[in-house]
Amino acid sequence: MGAAPEVVTAGVSPRAGRRTDATVAAVTALVALLLVVFVVWPVLRVLGTSLTSPAGLTLAHYAEFFGSWRLFRILLNSLLVSAVSTVITVTLALVLAYAVTRTTIPGKRFISLMSLLPLISPPFLVSLAFILLLGRNGVLTHGLGLSWSIYGFTGIVVSQVFTFLPQAYILLANVLGNIDSSLEEAAENLGAGTLRTLSRVTLALARPGLASAALIVFILCMTDFGNPILIGGRYNVLATEIYAQVIGMNDFPAAATMSVVLLVPCLLAYVVNASVIGTRSYVTVSAGARTALRPTPPLVRSVLLVVAGGLALGIAVIYALIPLGSLVRLWGSDWSLSWRHYGFESTAEGARPIWNSVQLALAAGVIGTVLALVTAYVSERKRPPGARLLESLSLLPAALPGTLVGVGYILAFNVPPLVLTGTLAILVASVVFWKFPVAVLAAINALKQIDPAIEEAAVSLGAGHVRTFTRVVLPLLTGTAFSIFVYFFINGMVTVSAVIFLIYPGFNLGSVAILSQVENGYPGVACALGTIILAIVIGAILLLRVVIGGERVAILKS
Repeated sequence: MGAAPEVVTAGVSPRAGRRTDATVAAVTALVALLLVVFVVWPVLRVLGTSLTSPAGLTLAHYAEFFGSWRLFRILLNSLLVSAVSTVITVTLALVLAYAVTRTTIPGKRFISLMSLLPLISPPFLVSLAFILLLGRNGVLTHGLGLSWSIYGFTGIVVSQVFTFLPQAYILLANVLGNIDSSLEEAAENLGAGTLRTLSRVTLALARPGLASAALIVFILCMTDFGNPILIGGRYNVLATEIYAQVIGMNDFPAAATMSVVLLVPCLLAYVVNASVIGTRSYVTVSAGARTALRPTPPLVRSVLLVVAGGLALGIAVIYALIPLGSLVRLWGSDWSLSWRHYGFESTAEGARPIWNSVQLALAAGVIGTVLALVTAYVSERKRPPGARLLESLSLLPAALPGTLVGVGYILAFNVPPLVLTGTLAILVASVVFWKFPVAVLAAINALKQIDPAIEEAAVSLGAGHVRTFTRVVLPLLTGTAFSIFVYFFINGMVTVSAVIFLIYPGFNLGSVAILSQVENGYPGVACALGTIILAIVIGAILLLRVVIGGERVAILKS
């Protein structure tokens, strides 16, 4: 029997195939190396620092933490404020999502836009707005003669609710919007009332979305830094205590230990979420599914309009206070309008932190977009050896608190062989790799919608992997690429919890400068900085929507 003839794809030589395979292997190795260096290594440094002392391996740092009632109470504070904030946030998000996706109330576009507004602002502008309202010199505090101010537990909860409402709203709106309306009609035909149908059918089918929303909001609240430090007063949480240990006491072992302790509840929440969802089926979209809106009972319609509309108006008022605060000459005493705060006389830095944030955002946008698209393409399309590991490493940062990232980067990149502290590079890396999971998942989902036959046709005509990616795949991913760029750009402009550990003399950021101005007693200047950041982010989104088409740019949820 003769040897089987060698089958060669038309136009592609075996040598070209080996060369392109080598290209995929090289790109895979490079991406894996970057993820190991900028994701795994900082986490290992934090864990190692928490477990070592001059004498060697030890659990003394953990014993000291749990043996201190003050520190243990701070952990309980974090858990309590996160649990309360999560319950309220998910409940309000459920009301908003149900009103927008399942009812016929008017003004749904306005409600949806206001629900998403906090996504594109620094995470603590809500706290700043509530300080203007209910702080010691707040409008309502003085106007109503209140001796109480919003600082403390209440302030943190209220600020976190409005700050993290969009993440829960997006998840629940997607879930509720896909529920087959015929299931609700069947329940009502069998005699179930509106509330019974809502609880036994709609919410039962939305259970995965509710659990996921609660998980995400809980983790965001546990790891939140900006709101507690701005409006928390004497109510300390772990994120702010980690900052105090690093900046105030230079105690990295204690900060590393607290970072690991902070990570544990987040991981446990993920395990609980997985157990709640379990292996049950929650299929809501089938071939015959109908998602058309059904008539809403007048009473339900009126109640939802008042609640959802009131929440949307409340968010609008909260964010309107920021530009207003930037124009009031002296909040609480002199209400005349002035542009003086835009002169930034209270700081020698002037408006430079804003320009620094723009540099960081642009660099993170370009680098993050390229890296996310390449990672998704290699892991989803080429499936080289280790593709599963590569995908897992790219998703790991989703579980990491921002404070842990900041501490880890200081520990990992303040000593040879890779010294990055005091450079823009470490700030860009912290934004890119901390926010990497959402970008990679978005790119992977977009690639799944592209028929592989298109790429196979290019390869059969002699195109290599690089040429196929740049000339065939990338043009089909234009909308996704710009969405990912916007995502990284926004986070570069507004992020604070990781970068606050990494800024260096002479290079401050706009988000960090806002915190400094509030702490130094200049809320007007803080509002001016916040207004400029909001204007830049909104302007960038609108510009990109005009350039490539409004339907092709979306804001990715973080």
